[in-house]
Amino acid sequence: MKKKEYYRILELMLGEMPNLARQIRDMAIFGYDDEKEQMCSDFLERFLDANPVLKRLFRKYRDQSTDHTGGNQITAGTVFKVHEPFSSAIRRRMDLLEDNEHYASWIHAMRSVPEYTLPLPELDGSFIRRARETWKENIYGNEPVLQAMLRHAAEYCRSGHTTPILLTGDPGIGKTLAARNYARILNLPWTFLSGPSAASGRGLSGAPNLYIGAGVGAIAQAMIDHAAGNPVICIDEIDKTIPRLENTVPLQDELLSALDESGKEWRDNYLEIELDTSHIPFVFTANDPGQLSEPLLDRIEVIRMESPDKEMICHIIREFTLPRVMEQYDGNRVSFPGELADCMVNELWEIGIRSCRPYQRIVETVASEAYLAALEEEHPVTVTETHIKAAASQIGSGKPGKVIGFADRRTRI
Repeated sequence: MKKKEYYRILELMLGEMPNLARQIRDMAIFGYDDEKEQMCSDFLERFLDANPVLKRLFRKYRDQSTDHTGGNQITAGTVFKVHEPFSSAIRRRMDLLEDNEHYASWIHAMRSVPEYTLPLPELDGSFIRRARETWKENIYGNEPVLQAMLRHAAEYCRSGHTTPILLTGDPGIGKTLAARNYARILNLPWTFLSGPSAASGRGLSGAPNLYIGAGVGAIAQAMIDHAAGNPVICIDEIDKTIPRLENTVPLQDELLSALDESGKEWRDNYLEIELDTSHIPFVFTANDPGQLSEPLLDRIEVIRMESPDKEMICHIIREFTLPRVMEQYDGNRVSFPGELADCMVNELWEIGIRSCRPYQRIVETVASEAYLAALEEEHPVTVTETHIKAAASQIGSGKPGKVIGFADRRTRI
């Protein structure tokens, strides 16, 4: 490693941990052999072993000046550069506009955009086991979807890149929840974007900062929000996107340059700099993949989530929905017997409801009403089959109707 690169690493370490300035100074003085033009490996090994925090930082930044496309091995902890240092013209502009109120947000965004990605996760047996545990804690079944996500996660850990994923299937079967678990598996922050909303306003690439109210696009904003160049970005219901304004680029077309090799030079119109989006794991959801353009489908892998059967829905309500809803309430006031999940599923399944959302709404509504009744009547309330059937009938009718009451002598509207 050249001395210039070595000192660049120390500079980054100092910026992150200024309280360790003395130790970093010692690394600068004794850690490099000027005569041999190389790091003093023996000294650094002993010094970093004695300073675990510095060892972590050194590992984090040691590869930042390396061209990873040149054949060097990519290992756990590798970080990638998100953008090049600001040009002298950009720096002068930032200095000149320091007191300009119109450009204050632009200057703040420029200073907030991260330089590097978060380190790559370590791919080993424990990574796979944790991923499976994470999945099972939040999602029941769909093993083929998990296997596909593990394959993409492994690809990302090995290279820092992976093909974008599109989760398709019927409404209400857990596509968005599966997308969130993809981020948990990778141990990366995630940003959720509604497709229809992302297609409006500033879109993905932002609006030029010449206009009042302009701002960064959704991709750059995700990087800034998480101080990382590689947050998992989920665009939900991408099949429902429409052009932002007349004569503007549709969101699906806007995405194209962020998903392939051209992503290394993604340009945010507001920042007016190029960002490397090639290290961002993208995941999309759609009910109808037929609404996506052919060029976009060519850049992603489509993974279909199967609709749950009756047994799966019963398990989801018992093991996931019911515990998470009831933990919000005092167990001494409200009880919701688990066997009522079967009653509820039977009621709604018979009328053709396959989405998990109506089942969840019934649990939430009935539990909330039971809690209010317990407070008002000042005695514990147990949810019964009668309450479940009454609530299910309202879902089945499609009419707002009356909310179910728990006091015997009155009906609450």
